[in-house]
Amino acid sequence: VEMEAVVDDGDRFAKPDLLFHQTILRMTGNELIGSLAALVETALVTSFRLSNDNPEGQRPSLPLHREVAEKIAAGDATGAQKALLVLIDNAEEDVRRSVENRNKRRQNRELAS
Repeated sequence: VEMEAVVDDGDRFAKPDLLFHQTILRMTGNELIGSLAALVETALVTSFRLSNDNPEGQRPSLPLHREVAEKIAAGDATGAQKALLVLIDNAEEDVRRSVENRNKRRQNRELAS
């Protein structure tokens, strides 16, 4: 719910998104996996900074986050894993696209000067 309220504000969206992913890590009950929370935080913050120019913002990720939460609540570990992998793959593609766009803009500025 908090993610939905701030979905159009990339800076404010980062906090509930980070909490979502850290909670999933801690819910595993595995100390090693839970200890990855700091790494996930670094990855998410970097991802947000790199993909902040996505015109759709974070809105497309909401149904995927919801699906992950619903699968976990239903005890469907396989479904949750699949949904989370789709969410991560989409985030990776957003970052890749944003980096490519930034590189193109930089090249265009260099050619224009």
